[in-house]
Amino acid sequence: MSGPATLAPESVRERDFRLLWIGSGISQLCGMSTVVAFPLLAAQTLGASVGEVGLITAAGYLPWLILTLPAGVYSGRLPPRTMLLLADLGRALIVTMVPVLAATGHLALWHLYLSNVLVSCATVFYEIVYLSMPPRMLPKDKLVYGNIRLQIARAVSLAFGPTLAGFTVQLLGPEHAPLLNSAGFGASVTCNLLMRSHIEATSSASGAKGMWAELSEAVRFVTRRPVILASIAGSAVGNCCFAAYEALVVIFLAHDVGVAPGTLGMLLGSVGIGGLIGAFSAGRVSRRLGTARAVWIPAAVLAPAGLLLPMTRPGPGLLLFFSGALLFHAGFSVFTVGQATLVQLLTPPDLLQRTVACVRFISRGMLFFGGLVGGGLGSLFGPRAALAVVMFLWLSAPLITASSRLRYWRDIPTVE
Repeated sequence: MSGPATLAPESVRERDFRLLWIGSGISQLCGMSTVVAFPLLAAQTLGASVGEVGLITAAGYLPWLILTLPAGVYSGRLPPRTMLLLADLGRALIVTMVPVLAATGHLALWHLYLSNVLVSCATVFYEIVYLSMPPRMLPKDKLVYGNIRLQIARAVSLAFGPTLAGFTVQLLGPEHAPLLNSAGFGASVTCNLLMRSHIEATSSASGAKGMWAELSEAVRFVTRRPVILASIAGSAVGNCCFAAYEALVVIFLAHDVGVAPGTLGMLLGSVGIGGLIGAFSAGRVSRRLGTARAVWIPAAVLAPAGLLLPMTRPGPGLLLFFSGALLFHAGFSVFTVGQATLVQLLTPPDLLQRTVACVRFISRGMLFFGGLVGGGLGSLFGPRAALAVVMFLWLSAPLITASSRLRYWRDIPTVE
C-alpha cells in the first residue's frame, strides 16, 4: 500500500486546505435548505405525518450503515480530489431532481426518501476523504487549528444556513428551495478545481490485500485502543440524539410552538451560533485545559442547557430555545473538534482513512436509528415530550467518552 504522498510545498498545501474548507463550508451552508425544506415539503405539500417526516431524516442516514466500511477502503483507490469532485457533482444532480419533479407535478413522498438516501451515499465517500485530509495537508502543530476551521464551517452552516433556508422557503416555497443546495455543491466543485497540490490515493486500484483484509486491519487497530472505542461510543450516543433532534425540531417549532418559516430558520440558526462560539474558543480551551480534557469537559458542563429547548413557548418563551441551543452546542462544538483530533493523533497515516470509516460506521450509523427513534417518540408522545427525552439522553455522551483513560490525560499523545 502506498503512502499518502503530497507533491506540493507546505504553502501550497495550506492554500489548498483553505480552498477545501471554503468550498465545503459553502456547500454545508447551502445544504441546510433541504434540512428545512424537505420536512415542510413532506408535511405541508404531501401531507406526511410526524413519523413519516422522521423517516426522511432516517433515510438520509441509512447509507452510513451500509456503505461506510467499504467506502473506507474504496475511497482510497482514487486521488482524494477526484473522489470529492465526483461526490459533489453527484449530489448536485440528485438534489436538483426534487424541484424538477415538483414543477412537473410528479413529486411523491418516496422521492424525498430516495433523494436523501442517494445524496447520503455520495456524502459517505465525501466525508471519509474530507476528514482524512487535514493530516495530509497540514503539519502536526497546525492540526488542531485545521480541525477548528472545519468545525467553524459546520457551525457557520448551522448558524446562518437555517435562516437562509427559512427565508428561501418563505420566498420561493419548499419545492424550489433545494436549488440553493445544488448551488452550494457547485461552489465546492469550483474550489476543488482551483487546488494545485497533488495528493495520491492511499491504496492501489488493484487492492492486492482485498477489502476485508484492509478493513480487518483497521478494525483490529480500533478495538485495541480503548480511548478510541470510548470516543466512538460517546459520538454514537451524541449522533443518535442529534438525528432524533433533527427529526423532531422542525415539526416542534412549526406546529407545537407555531413559528413562521423565517423565524423557525433563525431559531435553528442559534444552534450554529453556539457551535460557532465553541469552534472559535476551541483553541483557547485546548490550551487552557489541555487537548484531552477539552474533548469532554466543556460538553459535560454545558450539556444541561439543552433541557431548555423543549420548554420553548411562543413570544418571549422563544428565548429558552435560543439560549439553550446556544450554550449546549457551544460545548459540543469543542467536543467535536477534540474527537476529530483524538482519532487523527492516535492513528498511523496509512490507517487513517480506514479508521475514520470505522469510526463513522458506528457514530454516523447511529444517525439512522436516531431518526427512527425521534420519529417514533414524536408519534407516541408528541414532539415536545419526545424532544425532552432526547435532550436528557444527550447528557451522557461526553461522560461516556471520558469513561476511558482519556479522563486522566491532560493532552492527547501522538502515540497511545
